[in-house]
Amino acid sequence: MNDVVFSVRNLVKEFPGRDGAAPLRVLKGLDLVVHRNEFICILGPSGCGKSTFLNILSGLDPRYSGEIDVGGRKFKAGKPPLRIGYLFQEPRLLPWLTAEQNVDFAMRSCRIPAARRAELKDRHFHLTRLDAFRGHYPHQMSGGMCQRLALVRALCVEPDVLLMDEPFSGLDELTARRLRVDLLDIWRDTGKTIIFVTHNSYEASFLSDRILMMSQGEVQQEIPIDVARPRDYDDPEIFEINRRVVKLFLEVAEAAAPATP
Repeated sequence: MNDVVFSVRNLVKEFPGRDGAAPLRVLKGLDLVVHRNEFICILGPSGCGKSTFLNILSGLDPRYSGEIDVGGRKFKAGKPPLRIGYLFQEPRLLPWLTAEQNVDFAMRSCRIPAARRAELKDRHFHLTRLDAFRGHYPHQMSGGMCQRLALVRALCVEPDVLLMDEPFSGLDELTARRLRVDLLDIWRDTGKTIIFVTHNSYEASFLSDRILMMSQGEVQQEIPIDVARPRDYDDPEIFEINRRVVKLFLEVAEAAAPATP
């Protein structure tokens, strides 16, 4: 059985230049292989192409060059041959719907069979500890709860792959820390393949199987995280890995910086 979910080769993405300027190339021949059930973190500074890459994998951006195979099948631009769950920096909930109605809307849109919906909701509301809030509206919930609800919505459409674009960056550190632990529990229970974008080196060190360090539209370093699971947030080994990751991150950033005259 082929355990490769995504195989990306020479991926290039350009945006048109303004006022006749040359196109802006944000992805420059990116290569990447993602395996089933992996938790990969893509770490990099703002503007390095992380979110653009997720938009292409999700099918939101069909304009690129290069090759993407998905589960052994050719990726047709804008139409991935598997189901993708996508979490953004903001929860993007519909404010006029309750928590449960937001999830129902997503499941209907993705044509999840009606007979499976109650079971899926019960499971994922329980996993995220939101059972008691199914009838609440987004404005009645905290930021962390809304982000957990966005995760419920993504999981209930039964995605093959979960893409997460800095989903905890807008939260206070205590809430974000709890949600990182919750996410690993959910990942262990569901077995989803997760590609998680962040610019937080400790978050990446704690969560991932591998860190892909991006700069200037390319993967500059790949760092395996060989720490046993389940993980302890205060494990000295993770602190040491994070120290090395930060050092490499600074080296990559320095190499990418334009030379001063």
